Amino acid sequence: MTNEQFPDNFLWGAATSAFQVEGGNQEDGKGLSVADIRSYPKRHQQLDTTVSVDHYHHWREDVQLMKELGLKSYRFSINWSRIFPNGDEVEPNQAGLRFYHHLIDELVAANIEPMVTMTHFDQPYGLVKKYGGWVDRRSIADFVKYAKWLLKEFSPQVRYWLTINEQAVMVLATDMLGIDDHLDEHTRYQMAYQANYHMWLAQAEVYKLCHDEYPNCMIGPAVSYITTLPASRKSYDMLAAKELEDFYSFAQMDVAIHGVIPKYFENELANLNIEISTQPGDEQVLQEGRANYLGVNWYCTTIVEARRDADPNGFIFRRINRVIDPDLLYTEWGWNFDPVGLRYGLRQLNDRYPNIPIAITECGWSEREELIEGKVHDPQRISYLHDHIHQMWLAIQDGVNVFSFNPWSFIDLLSNGDGMEKRYGLVFVDRTNFDEKNQKRYKKDSFYYYQKVLQTNSLQPN
Repeated sequence: MTNEQFPDNFLWGAATSAFQVEGGNQEDGKGLSVADIRSYPKRHQQLDTTVSVDHYHHWREDVQLMKELGLKSYRFSINWSRIFPNGDEVEPNQAGLRFYHHLIDELVAANIEPMVTMTHFDQPYGLVKKYGGWVDRRSIADFVKYAKWLLKEFSPQVRYWLTINEQAVMVLATDMLGIDDHLDEHTRYQMAYQANYHMWLAQAEVYKLCHDEYPNCMIGPAVSYITTLPASRKSYDMLAAKELEDFYSFAQMDVAIHGVIPKYFENELANLNIEISTQPGDEQVLQEGRANYLGVNWYCTTIVEARRDADPNGFIFRRINRVIDPDLLYTEWGWNFDPVGLRYGLRQLNDRYPNIPIAITECGWSEREELIEGKVHDPQRISYLHDHIHQMWLAIQDGVNVFSFNPWSFIDLLSNGDGMEKRYGLVFVDRTNFDEKNQKRYKKDSFYYYQKVLQTNSLQPN
């Protein structure tokens, strides 16, 4: 193996999100978020956000583990409803600001670069009750107000900002936006894509604000990037793969980087009979507020075939079938192990947005795991890290401007759909869905593997 050395200033990190790790979901003045409300109906089958893995009370210990690991960056989110409990307050919750000041101070003291997501699925539920949340145009002003406070409070120590995490995921899983699941599909999608439009406008305003007032900061979206491959060599399967990838992932990036809503995206909305309400001046807002880097959440490739019997004017998700490749390894939850896909996906980003700085903000492998005599052996996660870091290194040699890698996740956390059964962490948390135990942290084998990578700034044998 050649010595796959990374640039001296490469930011080796790890990632979490607030609602999935913090707990303390109504402590110190915090209000309820959409993520909180969404977790409650599942209480009979998994843990909810009330305690999670209790980072709210273990943050010092967790930062010490990050320091021991050797992290150069830590991608985490600020819980919007911890800062503005109902979302519409004029002044922020000082206890919420204080918590994040302490966390960021501790990270900086440990020489760990904070990479902060402004909202990760956790809009204050008060805004949903008041006017429908992101579906209503008033949400733009409330998000911009929130972002202004974050930038004012934390920009002296935080250089890297991400605005909204995985917008496309929320739009398809409409209850993540607080939209009633009992509504008919067309109504839900009409509301969700109107919300998508408002998020684009809100982000654009925040991009411009950041560039104007905090010119040393980097700011961009955190996009769910599904590198999509055709199931065959047929041109119709290749087109189906491209259409899904464009609509789901590249539209989010095109708007952030180019400031224009792509025609192919508008065509898909027309296929759904969705009309977006706009106002004069919106196009200028999108043009004037653009990201200066990309955060991409990348886990696996998605393989699709065209449905030859489908209505060619139907919605993209009705024109394709997902295909399982028998030659690839899959997690229990259906995500494959296809590391070359990461290099291919990064090359695509560089072709489309030449030399754009890229942070891989999520990338990870999930397993059911158990603690045996104080240890967790996770060889498949080590293989995943090794092979994906190798392909990322090759992409950098290809000229792709990747400056940071933040695997999901630093620590075991609440999975949206599977609670504590689905574990991603480099650090094991000793709790189950229904037994909090003592929340003790244990370093997995993958922790020690990744630590060697960080110590040498180079790929290590697995």
